[in-house]
Amino acid sequence: MELDSRLLLPIPAYGGRSLANIAPTLYRLLGPGAGDDAPPLPGLASDLDPFEGRRPEGPVVLLLLDGLGWTAFEGSATRLPRGPAAAWRRHARPITSVFPTTTTVALTSLSSGAAPGQHGALGHRVFLPRFGTVVELLRMSPLGVGPAETLVGPDWSPKDVSGVPTVFRRGVPAVAVSRDRFEGTGFTRLIYDGAPYIPYATGSELALSLVEVLSREAPPPLVVVYRDDLDVVQHVRGTVPELIDLEVSRVRHLLAFVAEHLGPRVARRTTLLVTGDHGQVPLAADRQIVVDREPTVLEHLARPPSGDRRAAYFAARPGHLARLTEVLEQRVPSGGRVLEIPSLVDAGLFGPPPHHPEIAERLGDLLVLLPSPGGVTYTVPGARARPHRMISAHGGLERDELLVPLVSGSVADLAGEPTQRAHPRAPPSRSGAR
Repeated sequence: MELDSRLLLPIPAYGGRSLANIAPTLYRLLGPGAGDDAPPLPGLASDLDPFEGRRPEGPVVLLLLDGLGWTAFEGSATRLPRGPAAAWRRHARPITSVFPTTTTVALTSLSSGAAPGQHGALGHRVFLPRFGTVVELLRMSPLGVGPAETLVGPDWSPKDVSGVPTVFRRGVPAVAVSRDRFEGTGFTRLIYDGAPYIPYATGSELALSLVEVLSREAPPPLVVVYRDDLDVVQHVRGTVPELIDLEVSRVRHLLAFVAEHLGPRVARRTTLLVTGDHGQVPLAADRQIVVDREPTVLEHLARPPSGDRRAAYFAARPGHLARLTEVLEQRVPSGGRVLEIPSLVDAGLFGPPPHHPEIAERLGDLLVLLPSPGGVTYTVPGARARPHRMISAHGGLERDELLVPLVSGSVADLAGEPTQRAHPRAPPSRSGAR
């Protein structure tokens, strides 16, 4: 993590110490290697490269734990010196996520090996000029439109959102293992384009699916796994230390099941990388700038705010930029920032060039960053309110949001010591499961 001397902002370490640098490393080792079709970012720095430049002996499992930040991970290792996080700590290093520190942006970078400014998925909500509207990427629908996937018609393509193909499209053979409720969605098609999808409903089914995939006669070189339990529970219960401890423990138990059923030889040959897309910080309802209740802000906007709750983009109507800046600065609390986006692009906050050709249109004019527990909200008039109150969030540049762990080792190392069977049984079958 670097600090820009002019803007006094931390800049994600896109040069080799960020989440976005994992895919270029995997491309180099598991895909075509190098050449004109390589991802735009470099691979991991040499001291972070778990493979030390050599092709792995067996398959690689890349496990993304949504919401696992470095601060939370390290805290768990300190609280429980004999717990799972402490055991993983020996295999872990901190890296940065990307900006904004939110799932849609991070997962697109993780699958493409590109910085946000290069692939163009620049927030949870993004203005897409092709559709002329602010789009919620997870739902792939315009902001405020009830049904999901309304933009995903027969002509829809991942290229409508991202300007950079996934490493799977670039030739890295892989399968993706993720929640069954995400199967077939536009965002899933975006981040896993080119990789077959294996859905799971529960943690136990996730473990079973991993056993089945890795037990194939010719397992895929890369298995990309997504698990969102920790992120979901932190949003509704907060950054409670016990929740971090419990989730890391649950994941390690699932991995112990995988290691036991694979057997020692396969478990030792299978490399496991565990990381997060962001951490979380507290959020307070009375510390939000509620834009839809601010008429003096609304009158200067060309469109609804986009980006993320903790990192919001504002586009001014022609001739209104100075006034919009003024009214926003009046509402931002001490420690908050109203920043001109072109200077942030130049400083590298969204990554190095070449940038997406629509980056200026998609971002707008101003970025508002608030200190936790603050945020920016906007609800389309007439839209249904959220069913629960969010009490922690992410998206900004605070340390707890930006730093994530990179844990690496064999499945056998990171699973602990599974119970050894005298006669290992064959992997359970999925037949008849659905």
